[in-house]
Amino acid sequence: MVEKRFFAGIGCLIVLLFSAGCSSPVGSYQSGAVVDSYMRGDIIQRCSEYEGPSRNPVIVVHGFLGAKLRNTQTGETVWGDITSREIIFGPSDCQLRDLACKMMPGRSLTRLDDQVRPYDFLEMVRVQFFGIPFQVSAYEDLLSMLRRAGYVQFGKPLPEGKHFYSLFPFYYDWRRDLPYNAARLHAYIQEKRAYLQQEYEKLYGVRNYDIQFDIVAHSMGGLLSRYYLRYGDADLPADGSMPELTWKGGNYIDKLLIVGTPNAGYLDTCMELINGLQVAPGAPTYPPAVLGTFATYYQMMPVYGFRSVLYEDDPNGAEVDLYDPQVWIKMRWGLADPRQDKILQILLPEVKDPQERRAIALDHLGKCLRRAKQFAAAMQVKSRPPENVSLFLFAGDAIDTSRTAMVNRETGEIRVVQYAPGDGKILTSSARFDLREDGYWTPFLRSPITWQGTFLLPAAHMGITRAAAFDSNAAFCLLVAPSVKQDKRDKKSLESHHRIKLDADYLGDGLFNVGNDAEAPVK
Repeated sequence: MVEKRFFAGIGCLIVLLFSAGCSSPVGSYQSGAVVDSYMRGDIIQRCSEYEGPSRNPVIVVHGFLGAKLRNTQTGETVWGDITSREIIFGPSDCQLRDLACKMMPGRSLTRLDDQVRPYDFLEMVRVQFFGIPFQVSAYEDLLSMLRRAGYVQFGKPLPEGKHFYSLFPFYYDWRRDLPYNAARLHAYIQEKRAYLQQEYEKLYGVRNYDIQFDIVAHSMGGLLSRYYLRYGDADLPADGSMPELTWKGGNYIDKLLIVGTPNAGYLDTCMELINGLQVAPGAPTYPPAVLGTFATYYQMMPVYGFRSVLYEDDPNGAEVDLYDPQVWIKMRWGLADPRQDKILQILLPEVKDPQERRAIALDHLGKCLRRAKQFAAAMQVKSRPPENVSLFLFAGDAIDTSRTAMVNRETGEIRVVQYAPGDGKILTSSARFDLREDGYWTPFLRSPITWQGTFLLPAAHMGITRAAAFDSNAAFCLLVAPSVKQDKRDKKSLESHHRIKLDADYLGDGLFNVGNDAEAPVK
């Protein structure tokens, strides 16, 4: 009898262990199944179908390379299409000249004349290879996810039953200074706000409705959006001082979803400014002198104190001051590399003297570095946002990402020697803006950013927005998690519906107001 029970027990154990790793029927306690998709329940489906003033419209802000550029004089596309000629022979001199920002001594970075302008949001990259056209997704996945969540994309036909647009892709010149583009974001918000106020008055009879926007910002777009949230359309002061922290953008932003953003910069900016950039395998390579004209590249460099670039001959690992123009000149990096003069001849065809070309290049380099240092300082000012603004972070944490580079003080040679978790481009610690990277460790997050929620996903830089975990959690943040303003509106609606006075804390502080140190890994 005992023997029978023993073998029966062994049999049950084997079945249990086997079933624990397999898909089991509904209701099983033993299933260990993991799926790559999620199901929309009735509540969230109903949320996505709702159209009305209580649902905030969404603005999408792309990252580096995320807008199509066109030469306004020739009509030629400068960025957004790739031809087989470019793949085989590289960009032409004319393309390099158009892609580079104008270098103009005596003018600030916000007053550079440029005939190249952004003209569309880069949803798909068009590639023409030996006459065969095909497209590669850029931001189509993100926009598609938001359309599935019920938002109606501006510029596309209104679906049946919908009466106005609620999804607005904001495109900008990703080469230009971020505070310069923050002023353009402000103008865009005012334009769409006026449009929606007009629609709400027609449909619902409300005048001058206080429309709040939710923003979903990817990569560099997160830096742009955070600057706008803090300083609105104000420029950085010309004397190098700090702008006044007004939180002006908080008058129009309710929730800000930051996705894969280098809040503390990322090392690859330095490597690419020094060595050039190949966007993808098989794509053309863009030389350092062209990239060195982009103000935004310097504004995404690792912030000083993160110890990302060190001198290899210093026993204490002295940090390289990347904002010092003399360092770039001494190391012969980027625009300060004499070997880049052949590219400067293309960019400055009217300047025949090589010394004059170098002077123009160094002037532009100095302006970009000083501006980047001022921008970084402005973004590190520690201050909590207004209570009616919620910040959520989505970041990758499963791919080796460049963490530390060593520099030879004599030759200027730079090489990556250490990697850490990230999305392949942006470190998880940079996305969080985790100041513990400076070596002063505490058990809790030190950051100048107050996060209401942090989601870590096992995805690459452009793969974050394609992950099912992003889809479900971003939809929840936008459609379900109430902001402070939405809490107050919902409370009034409930009081009116039930004709009772609710306690002050009936709805709490919002489902996601869990504090600066909350971090919820999503796998």
